[in-house]
Amino acid sequence: MSGNIERLIAEETSASEQDPDASISNDAKLSRPNRKRSAVYSIRLDPDEVAALQARAEETGLPASTLARSWIIDQLRATRGESESAGAELRAALIHLGHLQRHLAEHTA
Repeated sequence: MSGNIERLIAEETSASEQDPDASISNDAKLSRPNRKRSAVYSIRLDPDEVAALQARAEETGLPASTLARSWIIDQLRATRGESESAGAELRAALIHLGHLQRHLAEHTA
């Protein structure tokens, strides 16, 4: 099944790159999975902290903002005594993998 999904993604990517001005199909379902996250925080980090965050983000293959957000959420859950379920962790990993795939596709084109 994974091969089928990868093939479909590759086909859609190729088709969208061939005609970037094409209209979106009426059958397409548009979504913004993080739309419910409405608050944006601005934080101050010194240059060493920024460098450390960026280095760790590169090691994990995630954008620095995604990594920082996950650390904040993990800390909030820990202070409330909550633990992440395996299913939720898997869903988060799949979202991150999708982001990485889009990022790689953008930079290899």
